[in-house]
Amino acid sequence: MSEDSINKYRAAIHVLQSGRDVLVESLANEILDQEENLMEGGYLFNEFLETQGTRLHFLGLLVSQLEYAADALEEATVPPPPPPKRRARSKPKAKAKKAEPQAAEQQAAEKESSEEL
Repeated sequence: MSEDSINKYRAAIHVLQSGRDVLVESLANEILDQEENLMEGGYLFNEFLETQGTRLHFLGLLVSQLEYAADALEEATVPPPPPPKRRARSKPKAKAKKAEPQAAEQQAAEKESSEEL
């Protein structure tokens, strides 16, 4: 793929997600190693939460910012849809004159004149 076709933000997200997997695995091992100390709560538990929880929280923030940037980049590279086609206006139809009543009057007048003769 060319450099232009790669969304660098999505690539960075992939790297961070791989790193997160490694971090979470090491956290699981550390939690199991310190199981007794952490189950007691207290200072060690709180310190563990502050350090590891902060790391995970900031990792989540980084990923969400990169996702936002990736979406914005993809939207900017998609061309806007073409404007809708305008239909040609049809010319208004001429209104038909009401010739029927006039024609009926004319026929009646012709009939009268023929009867008079």
